Amino acid sequence: MLSYEELLLKIAFLEKEAKFNNFFLKKLFDIIPSPMFYKDKHGVYQHCNDTFSKLILGISKEEIIGKTLYDLSDVIPIENADIYSEKDKELFLTAKEQYYEGKVKCADGKTRDYHFYKSSFVMDKEILGLVGLMLDVSEYKKALEELDEKNKLLNELVITDSLTGVYNRRYFQDILEKKVSFLARFNHQFCFAMIDIDFFKDFNDSFGHQKGDFVLEEIGRVLRETFQRPTDYIFRIGGEEFAILFDVIDFNDARLIVEDLRKKVEDLRIEASPSSNYKYLTISTGLGNIKKLQIDTNPSIVYHEVDKLLYKSKKRERNIVTIEDIII
Repeated sequence: MLSYEELLLKIAFLEKEAKFNNFFLKKLFDIIPSPMFYKDKHGVYQHCNDTFSKLILGISKEEIIGKTLYDLSDVIPIENADIYSEKDKELFLTAKEQYYEGKVKCADGKTRDYHFYKSSFVMDKEILGLVGLMLDVSEYKKALEELDEKNKLLNELVITDSLTGVYNRRYFQDILEKKVSFLARFNHQFCFAMIDIDFFKDFNDSFGHQKGDFVLEEIGRVLRETFQRPTDYIFRIGGEEFAILFDVIDFNDARLIVEDLRKKVEDLRIEASPSSNYKYLTISTGLGNIKKLQIDTNPSIVYHEVDKLLYKSKKRERNIVTIEDIII
């Protein structure tokens, strides 16, 4: 058994050790650059570091310690206090760890993205409170968003024809397959137009490839201006061939749109090749109203049916639109 003097020495040592540990933990709190805080089981702040007090709330630690979320209504909006309080209660009732993400409007007026890492503080199987750390992930999220934008741009480049700015043949095959499948399964009709620039090879031979590229760019521009809805898809599927997949409620609208497109191209007043019957450059078009397909219809069959319509336009006087319903 310890003597009275030894007991006093033991108590003094333990008090000194506790004081040291308390000082050490507070010092550790203060040198950590991320916001940290400790609350007792009643939700009262017992300690926080300078980053939490100055960056997050914009007040001194002395103004925070001894207060609850609701005592700090000048710096913590009541709606935020309600959210944090509910999450804190989970840690006071059951010893566990907690992680969530949230946006925080800081004392400097900037809104930052934070990951919250919180844990019940337990001693001798009793929950005494919680400790929390906030990790600023704003730059990380910004980098992710920039990376996502770059990936979207890269994906767009992969499926886009660089000269005309419309989609390429590879993407055409993907979208046509989806359209055919959707119609076969759910009876969702769509329109399919194929366009060919009349006498384009002769045009290139007569005026040069640079002028030919200009024509392709202009056709691409007119197509993009004509078909602007999210459900409109424009493709360059060959040298001077384009395809359009689009939806209309009334097929007569499709007739009007495609006929208007034909006129717009002629109205560009680009001098036609010597082989043409027209003064200005023109296009021939095949327009299919894809009404009904068998469940196992191959997209290539649909493609060839519309290609036949384009061929009819080219075999006649060109600069016309040939239209048919397509049922397979």
